[in-house]
Amino acid sequence: MRGRFKFQDDWIYKMPVHFGGHAFYPIRVVYGDMTCLQVGFETDPGKLLPLIPEDFELLEPKVNVQYANCREVDWMAGGDYRLIQATAPVRYMGNSEGLVGEYALVVWENKTCPIIGGREEDGVPKIFADIAMERHNGDHWFTAASYESVNFLKLDFQKKGEMPEEAIAEINKTPKVNLFGWRYLPNLGKGGATLSHATLYPQEATVKQAWTGEGAITWTKVAPEEHPLQWNIINTLADLPVLKVTDAMMMKTVARLNVGDSRILP
Repeated sequence: MRGRFKFQDDWIYKMPVHFGGHAFYPIRVVYGDMTCLQVGFETDPGKLLPLIPEDFELLEPKVNVQYANCREVDWMAGGDYRLIQATAPVRYMGNSEGLVGEYALVVWENKTCPIIGGREEDGVPKIFADIAMERHNGDHWFTAASYESVNFLKLDFQKKGEMPEEAIAEINKTPKVNLFGWRYLPNLGKGGATLSHATLYPQEATVKQAWTGEGAITWTKVAPEEHPLQWNIINTLADLPVLKVTDAMMMKTVARLNVGDSRILP
């Protein structure tokens, strides 16, 4: 007996596809309560540029490492997850639009559903890690990422002062951020790619509260046997020298991910 499953050409599906899909519709998913810790640092452009595809121009030799505790996520029925991402400021050079934003070097997340959706649908380089919820001792806030009890990243933030309402209002005048990624799917049974292209995933956030302070990022290199599929990612980032911490901030935000506006970049 022959199977009866057929694709609808204008629908979207998630693997395993044979359980059905749905018509595409542009959505704006809302993250109603986010706590973020962010540390930016200047690094050696000679070590950062090999991580940036040639379709992008690196605007400054800087890496932004951001932790986010995402709560009240509407597409998860009010659920939550945590992430730590490393990005670099870039301009897309593949067309005449002159799009400026952040290129995602890597995004660690602690739950399966956002990883699958971000990788398959939006080209965001998401991978798994255990990510601790933010904790604090007085004004010292911290979190960490690990894999099977092996810590590889710690982020520290020391609160110094709350940002005034006028400064927050100024930040909220430009809430949109272009997040760039690279969606890649290898061939089966041979080298090369079935799919390989730059992607754009527009996002926006409204800052409710913010604090400035001092931040630090501590990488711990891992051996291949400690993390067989990510040791090269972790160790490459650990080799980026922190020449100067340029900024550090803690924020309470509401975010909107403009899924309907994500697209392939020519």
